[in-house]
Amino acid sequence: MKVLLLGGSGFIGGYVLGELLQREHEVVVPTRRDLKYDIRTIKVSGLPEDYARLVEELDPDVVINLVGVLKGDYSVHYEIPRALSDAIKGTDIRLVHMSALGADENSPIEYFRSKALGEREVRKLGDYAIVRPSLVLGPGQRLFKEVLRWRVFPKLKTPVQPVDVRDLAKLLADLAEKNGRDELNVCGAKVIPLGQLVRLVVNKAGKRIFLIPLPESLLKAAGKLDNSLLMALTPNVCPEKGVVFGRPLEESIAFAAEGLRWATTR
Repeated sequence: MKVLLLGGSGFIGGYVLGELLQREHEVVVPTRRDLKYDIRTIKVSGLPEDYARLVEELDPDVVINLVGVLKGDYSVHYEIPRALSDAIKGTDIRLVHMSALGADENSPIEYFRSKALGEREVRKLGDYAIVRPSLVLGPGQRLFKEVLRWRVFPKLKTPVQPVDVRDLAKLLADLAEKNGRDELNVCGAKVIPLGQLVRLVVNKAGKRIFLIPLPESLLKAAGKLDNSLLMALTPNVCPEKGVVFGRPLEESIAFAAEGLRWATTR
């Protein structure tokens, strides 16, 4: 099976790529940087029309879209799915699209609104999967690196239900091998306050940070300048209907900590 993997050079994409290669699929990765894998890569500018052109030129069996940003221009969350959907219409190509838990067109948070708009574009197709993961744990998760950089983090009680990147990668690869329409919320087995989770990962890596109690009103005010703060205040747990993996949270925390052991706090 030929798979066009968008976002294959990112944190989650690297694990999805490894899973697909292990299953002996042919994978093509559009990228703006070099990869260590011995696979076919194609240089792109990152514009939506680049990806649409590749769909038409390569005629893959499946397109997996993992492209997303936590800060910056959120329009990529719906412009790229729109371009992909337009290119895929009328073909037998399947689209597997990674959204986010909490995606909602009526959300006050732009990130979640943009993710929901992207889902709307994907639903124009007859053969697709939409995956909405909670916070993803694994080496390379930028949240913990950013926290370690400043050595402080708000003592947030926001409930999250983190999913291990290895479980998510396997699920995405499984969905690539299916047909039909799927929409899945994806979480790990345990709900935990975000502040506690951050401290556990950092401590497991042999580092220390300070959790600072801050009024939620102050964080919400600061969130008007930084969308990521508002996201951190939004509960991120699976509703009753969802895919919940049973891997112990402690195992995923230890795995995520591996990416921090040699990180500097300077």
